[in-house]
Formats: sequence, C-alpha cells, structure tokens
Amino acid sequence: MENALSRRNFIGGALIAGAGMVGAAALSGCAGKAYAKQDTTGIKWDKEADVVIVGGGAAGLWAAVQAYDNNLSAIVLEKQPEESAGGDVRCCGGYLFPISTDPNVLMSTGSFGEANEDLVYGIDEYGTDAIDWLVAHKYMEWADQPYVVIDGAGPGIYKGLLQAAIDAEAEILYETPGLSLITSDEGEVVGVVAGTKDEPLNVKAHYGVLLATGAYTMNKELMANFHLMGMDYFSVGSPHLTGDGLIMAGELGAKLSKLAKGYEIMYLTSKAASKEIGTGMFCLPPDNGSVMIVNQNGDRFIDEFCSFTHNKSTLPLFDFEGDMMQCRADGAHYVNSSMFEIVDQATFDAFTLGNANAGCSWANCMPEEVGGYIWSADNQAELEKGWIMRGETVADIAEAIGISAEKLQASIDKYNADCAAGVDAFGRNPEKMAPLGDGPYYAIELAPSIIYTIGGLTTDEYGRTLTWRNEPTPRLYSAGNIGNVVTYMQPIAVNGCWGQAGVAISSIAELEPWDFDLE
Repeated sequence: MENALSRRNFIGGALIAGAGMVGAAALSGCAGKAYAKQDTTGIKWDKEADVVIVGGGAAGLWAAVQAYDNNLSAIVLEKQPEESAGGDVRCCGGYLFPISTDPNVLMSTGSFGEANEDLVYGIDEYGTDAIDWLVAHKYMEWADQPYVVIDGAGPGIYKGLLQAAIDAEAEILYETPGLSLITSDEGEVVGVVAGTKDEPLNVKAHYGVLLATGAYTMNKELMANFHLMGMDYFSVGSPHLTGDGLIMAGELGAKLSKLAKGYEIMYLTSKAASKEIGTGMFCLPPDNGSVMIVNQNGDRFIDEFCSFTHNKSTLPLFDFEGDMMQCRADGAHYVNSSMFEIVDQATFDAFTLGNANAGCSWANCMPEEVGGYIWSADNQAELEKGWIMRGETVADIAEAIGISAEKLQASIDKYNADCAAGVDAFGRNPEKMAPLGDGPYYAIELAPSIIYTIGGLTTDEYGRTLTWRNEPTPRLYSAGNIGNVVTYMQPIAVNGCWGQAGVAISSIAELEPWDFDLE
C-alpha cells in the first residue's frame, strides 16, 4: 500500500491506547462464548468476514480501518452505488471539532447529565486521535488556520476516508443494503441478510456486526412519529437515509433513545424545488434585499435572517394552536403551516434566490446525476420550472399563492413602515432591511430543512446495542448518527462518529469468534 501500512501498526498504536477499558473480562459475561464450528442457523453463507459493517459513511468506513488495525477482516455493506455512496459525510460542512466532544460538556449540558463517563471519554480519545492520524497520513488536510475545516469539506473527508478503508483492505459491496440481521440459536447476531429480497446475500460475521447506517431523515414515517407530525420538511443531507439500521435492530427489540431533540435543522428550503429534485434545496434570503416571509394567512411572523442552524429554541415555524378537543376534531394546526418568501422585481434581478451561495447540503455538493442542483444566478430557470411564482401586482401574487390580497398588502405596508423607522417588529437587523418596491412580485413556497438526525439506537460504554431491558444484544454494535449515543442537544460531528466506531471495534476485537473451532 502507498503508505506502507500494516496490521496492528496501521494506526501507529495511537488509537489502541483506550482498548484497556474494554478488556476481555468486561465482555465475557455477554458475548465471549465459543461454540463448536457450525452454522447454527442452518443457512448457506455467500460472504464472510470477521466484522460485517452495515453502512459506508463516516462511522462505517472508519470502523473498517479500525478493524484492520485489530487484525480483523471487514466487509462494508453499502446501500448506494459508488457514485452516491457515503451518506451525510459526503455533504457535511467539513468541520472536525475535537472540542465538540469535550467530555465535561457531553456529560453535563450535552446529555442532561445522563452520558456514560467511560463511553464519553472513549469517544473523545478515539475521535480526536482519528483526526490526527488521517491528517498525518495525508488522507485529508486542513483548509484553514486554526484547524477547523478539512480541505474539500464533506466530499474531501469522504474521499480520504474511503481511500483509508480501501488501503485497510476492506471489501466494500456497493448496491448491497442490509435487509435483516441473522441470529444464532443462542441469540447472537452472526450475520446480515443483504442485497434484495429477490436476490438475498447472506453475509457471515465471525466476531460481530456493526450498524452504521446513519440518520433516518428520509423516512417520513419515522420522522413524523419521532418528531413533528404533520410538518412538511425536507432533508438536505443524503436522500438515501431511511433508517434501515434502526428497523433491523428494532426487529430484535433494540432500545431507542435521545429522540426528543434528536434532529438538526438548518435554513429554509424551496418546497417545489425540493420535491422535484428529491432532496432539500436551500432558499437563502437575499442579503440586504427587499424580502419578507408570510404565512398562509398573509401575516409576517419571523425575522427572515434569523439563524435556524442547529437551533433548538422554540422557533415560530413550530408554533402550534389547538386544545385537546380541537385535536380530536382535527381543529388543531401549525400556525405557520405554509410559508412564502416575497420579493420585488429589483431583488429578483439583483440576487440569486436559491442555494447558489449555500453549502453543506446534498444539492450543493453532488452532481446533478445523483441529485445535485445549483440555483441559477438570474432565477430564470427556476421561474420557468414553476418553483418561483410571479404576479404583476400584490393582488396577483396573493392569488398565485392562495392568500388574502388585503392581508398581504397590510403586511407589506407594516414591513415597509418598519424599514422606514429602522426598527423591525420581529427584531431584524435594520441594516438588512429594504422596503418592497413596485411589482412585479415573486414568491417561493418554503419549508424547514433537516440536516440530520442524531438519536436512535442506544449503546453501552462498549458500543454494544442495548435492548429495552438495558441488556446488550450479543455481537451487535452501532456507531454514528444511527444513535449518536451520548448527546441530546449537541451534535458531535464526524469525529464523534469515528470515536464511536473506535470504541465498538476495540470491543469486538476482544471477543472470540462465535464459530470458533474448539478442536
């Protein structure tokens, strides 16, 4: 290999320092059994490896590197073809924050004091050392000083991480999603059914299975049940994350946790554009432009430039109206269930209204053939597609978006008066306020965006996936955004996913293979 890497010293010893916390004695009580060499499930195995990793994103690929360092072979089951594989890491902002996994923060405000101390320190150590090793071995490099962002952002991280996994001799099977987990007669997870229902592939794991399938942002049912029922929003991350790992583990009774605030939002999106391209399309307000946002009643309700990113406050997007009886009679609703951005002709001509100046999204990072799209500079293409609506007068644009012309005119008059006074009713910076001028007028229907989810499967300090009885499912581990196990409120970024993968693989390496030949 190019970097003259070898097993056991692949990581140079830096990442094995924490292995003592997951020694054989600690693990022997639940997953250290050795059985006579036999296929207890009685199935035919099509592939086999020491560790089977489901998901080829940040956690999954780094787990493959860690497996190599622990003398374990690895198969990575990746749902997507190579050109669209990798999950959310391919479109992240490229930030690596060792400080974001500060153990003291995660054990206090980050987890409401509920985080496991051993697990937090393990994630911090493994995750921080992973950054150092990947940069030192030239798989990625810093783009700035002080060190915060990786050159090439998310695509740069993914490219380097993928090469590291390839150098670690991982077998990556593209277009091979995990379908279900295979358990032995003794209840141990011994493999994965992958591929398709018509052409299933039985993949055997001698030591353990690691679930690293990422978020569930594209599973509308899970999002509605776990978070905001009835809210229309769009994922700006990978459009392929449908909660496969959660569902597979759930079939074995896996415990779910950290869901209450386990989603991260960002800017608003163009609803029509997002529906058409299949992923969230940011719609940034034009800087210093004449712009206002109104709801379905024609009322302005928000500072158009307020920060949505990772915002856990009670934003007016989520204001809800209705008591228990109204809920039962379908009379309750989101106050701002529909939102429209309104601009005048001067702003339409002077600014791009979409994602051209944004980042950190699938549409911005990926080519068009796999779901990418960059908004035109003059907005003409989007006007022709119908993503932007046009009206000669206030009454015309109100009719186009289905709201009261009188209410919209009143909102425009109030907004323009605030611009003149230099004081906004919703706290918008006066330097970013410009009155709406003469028509024609243009409108874009908006919806909130979800960057990723950070809750789900629950693990212990060894990375083992727990049941609702708080017992580990033997030989089943998880890492990454499928659970993000130590935090409710604070995303711990890519290096946090690497830290979880390091903890899990070091634990798996302490086991005996379940099909160990005693003779």
